[in-house]
Amino acid sequence: MTVDLNSRISLLIKESYEYLKRQEDVKYDLLRSISSIVKKCRSSVKASYAHDFKASRRILDGVQQDIARLVKTAYREGVWETWPPIVQTYQEFLEAVLVYWFTSGREYRLRVKPPPASILYAISDFIGELKRLMLEHLRRGELREAEETYRIMGQLYENVSTIALGDSALPGFKRKIDVNRSSVESAFSILNEELRRRAFLSSMEEYFEKLR
Repeated sequence: MTVDLNSRISLLIKESYEYLKRQEDVKYDLLRSISSIVKKCRSSVKASYAHDFKASRRILDGVQQDIARLVKTAYREGVWETWPPIVQTYQEFLEAVLVYWFTSGREYRLRVKPPPASILYAISDFIGELKRLMLEHLRRGELREAEETYRIMGQLYENVSTIALGDSALPGFKRKIDVNRSSVESAFSILNEELRRRAFLSSMEEYFEKLR
């Protein structure tokens, strides 16, 4: 009886080790692919900010194909889309899509279906990107565009801040919402300061104009 038990335990240990070792090898290969995809997503964002929308879209099209292959390989090897690195991959892709869509004004069609968590993470990160865009508009003297960007930023924050899910369902999301709130408040202060500055300069110009 003891010999039989030992044999069964040894077999279970061997099978468990072989399965986990294969998972480790598979995930290592997936992580290398994910690293490449994330870099492409960031290149797309950079191209969007440079208003090279043709290049940005071309990169996004390639990323969609890369993600489709990645997920197919992962499923075949028993790695699911809830694996955090895959969630992050979709998140980076969606953020790049949102930046492209907002900066170009052109809709982008998704051919992959992101996990729900990726969508929420991406929208949260996009709020930070909108602050960056608002500051760029202000730097260029584009006040109306800055105000519109802030308005959208505030609306998105209002939407995502109502989501009440714990870390068991959406790890780290509450902290991201806190960061979003700080970004919105900071953007509001910066925009208001610029509005007051412009109002003051305008009143001063009117005053000196009357003195002439």
